[in-house]
Amino acid sequence: MLWLGIVCISFISTCFQRLERLTGLMSFLGLGYLAGTPNLVYDRDAFVYMQNYIYGTDYFESGYNWLTKLFEPRMDYQTFRLYSSLIVFLLMFLAIFLMTKHVSAVALFYAIGIFPVDKLQVRNCMGAVFILFGAFMLIQFRKKGVLPSLLVIFAGSFFHSLALYFLLLPVVWFFKDFVEKHFSIIISSLVVTAFVFEILGSTNLTPVLVQLLGRFGNRANVAENVSTVYSGGGLTFVQWFVFCAITIFAVMAVQLFKRFCHEDMKPYYQIALCALVLWAAALTLMTLSIDYIRVLRIVAFFYFIYIANVMLNQKGNIRFSGIVVGVVSAIVLMLVGFWSYGFTADQIRSIFGFI
Repeated sequence: MLWLGIVCISFISTCFQRLERLTGLMSFLGLGYLAGTPNLVYDRDAFVYMQNYIYGTDYFESGYNWLTKLFEPRMDYQTFRLYSSLIVFLLMFLAIFLMTKHVSAVALFYAIGIFPVDKLQVRNCMGAVFILFGAFMLIQFRKKGVLPSLLVIFAGSFFHSLALYFLLLPVVWFFKDFVEKHFSIIISSLVVTAFVFEILGSTNLTPVLVQLLGRFGNRANVAENVSTVYSGGGLTFVQWFVFCAITIFAVMAVQLFKRFCHEDMKPYYQIALCALVLWAAALTLMTLSIDYIRVLRIVAFFYFIYIANVMLNQKGNIRFSGIVVGVVSAIVLMLVGFWSYGFTADQIRSIFGFI
């Protein structure tokens, strides 16, 4: 019921544009509470986290391992999970607060589209927070923010190795004017390349990823993880095509809303373009494993922030259209996430706190 309450108050705040920041804070803290109180019967990931917490293993990234060893003598896993989740979601709120005044809208889109899977993959949330703060530095300081952004995002890789991929975000941002000018060509080229890999196979990419992550990753078993979990295959052409269609829809939405984008909102348009470039490139990784959907969940943050900043500053039907596109996009992401991971009905009910 708490999840439904969060969605409802966020939706009302978004529609009437009242108490958007306060509602956003309450929503993110509520989501933090939900993430911090998992049902261990149906949440397999939470059980794995608990086991590694109790036995003090070095199974995850070094930053997360250090954090658990710091708190394990002082509190049980359930307490640690709750407090750490509340802190992570508070930081997520702050990062989004720095980038938009329409925090309740982003909370609404996030609660529907990204949170249902993020609730299980708590380290993904931790990595996302660093990526969001890194993106803020790019928006705030432009090219001068590239180096600080790289450092902040790299720090996120100590909690989830996925942050290493988003080190490309400041690099792409450095060429943001070029990306904006040739965006259609870049996206088309990346989609075609991914399509070729989907048809011909992409197993030769795995050794390259293993070498890179083995050199720069902060997880002891990262090479093994990439060789197994992230190269598991099993992605049919239909599945890949669905993700390709999502990419095309997001690109069309961002470009369609561009005409409502004022000059002060241009950095958010450019960061959305750069993020979409990273996701289009990740379509090739999707030919290796469906687990690279994590990249899409991070990119969705910038997509939703862009919609909130550009469309919710409009009036009447235009603003309503932005809310509709955001909600529909979020629902699609939620359904694709459930479909990708094959969640059962009981697991889904557990995610939303119904059991």
